[in-house]
Amino acid sequence: MTSAQNVSNMNSAGGVAGKETTIFRVPIGRLGFFTRVMISGACGFIVFFVAFVLAIVGVAIYDSVNRISLANLNIAYLYIAAPIGILALLASLIYLIGGWARSKFSGAH
Repeated sequence: MTSAQNVSNMNSAGGVAGKETTIFRVPIGRLGFFTRVMISGACGFIVFFVAFVLAIVGVAIYDSVNRISLANLNIAYLYIAAPIGILALLASLIYLIGGWARSKFSGAH
C-alpha cells in the first residue's frame, strides 16, 4: 500500500526515487558550480536590499521618536544592511557549494 508520504518520492516505474535536494521544490542537486555561485550571489543581493529598506525605516522611526536628525543613510548602509547581506551571501555560498562538493565527491554524478 502506498502512503501519502511516498507518493511524491515515486518515479514513473512505481519505485521510490532517490531523495534529491530541493529548495522550495526547486531541485538544486543537479546544478553546477557556477549556477550555485550565482544563486548565492542573488540571495545575498536580495537580503541586502530587504535589510537596507528595513534599516532606512528603522532609522526614520528612531529619528521621529528621539526628535534628532540621524537620517544619514550611511548608518543604514554600512552598519546594518552591508553586514547582513555579506553574512547571507557567505551562508548561502557555504551551503550551496558544500552541497555541490558533496555530490561531486560522493560520485553521485
